[in-house]
Amino acid sequence: MKSTLLLLAAAGVAAISQAQCPFDPAVTGDLLLCPESTGTLTTQSYDAYQWLSRPFGSGGTAQPIPGATGQALDVDAVSTPVYISVAATVDGCTETSPEVLVDGLAFLPLVVASSGEFDIGNNGELIICQGDSVWLVAQLPYTTNFQWYDDQQPLNGANDDTLLVTAPGNYWLTASPGECPGWTASLGLQISVVWGNSPGCVTAIGDPGMRLPAEVFPNPAANWFRIEVADAAPVSLTLNDASGRVMQEYEFSGQTILNVQQLPRGVYMLWLRSAGGVFMQKVVLE
Repeated sequence: MKSTLLLLAAAGVAAISQAQCPFDPAVTGDLLLCPESTGTLTTQSYDAYQWLSRPFGSGGTAQPIPGATGQALDVDAVSTPVYISVAATVDGCTETSPEVLVDGLAFLPLVVASSGEFDIGNNGELIICQGDSVWLVAQLPYTTNFQWYDDQQPLNGANDDTLLVTAPGNYWLTASPGECPGWTASLGLQISVVWGNSPGCVTAIGDPGMRLPAEVFPNPAANWFRIEVADAAPVSLTLNDASGRVMQEYEFSGQTILNVQQLPRGVYMLWLRSAGGVFMQKVVLE
């Protein structure tokens, strides 16, 4: 009786061995996808393929993906998380690979922190006076591909996580997390910065006696700005880029031609100061 059982067991092992294919397909490739991206999964070289998928968290059976019959499979972040496997065939024998989980990275929205010298208005705007500084700082996990804007105009040189603001505007930025530099997020709002008009706050719309009468033209310009001041007193001119760096600085009287031909295109802040008051205006190089 014992011999009969041993023979039957041996026959069962032989049958199982014959039912398995002499190869083990495996799925490799992009298993973790950035937002709005695609990736590729591959397997070894066989005679035929049928890729299968199963929703994450599902206890059901993997289902064939229509038309997915090549050695590679494209996957996109929108479809994740999902289990993927492949049924491979050689010489009429078909073997299915173990499943792999394809998942997608998700990030918190882009957020900016503000600090410096300002008040907050009823509508959330930041209110500043002449000489005030506001620092806008992009928060983690966004660490690369920074571009700050004023309205729809990119700010030249404003390509790090911090923007120094010294004049009114509507500021926002785009940036990428370090894990996904090919994907860019946008701040979902504009940060409005305006001049204050309280007593003692010297601004472009503040005390009329402190505003220097001046004209700047053409604006935008490509090579130069003509500046005329209705004041005989010496005038101190300062031109700042979007990050607050001084690009040009000198004194003149009456009028001057500000040569900007060598400067990068973008938005700049022009300041004119004299005993007769202060003048500030955005100027654009195109």
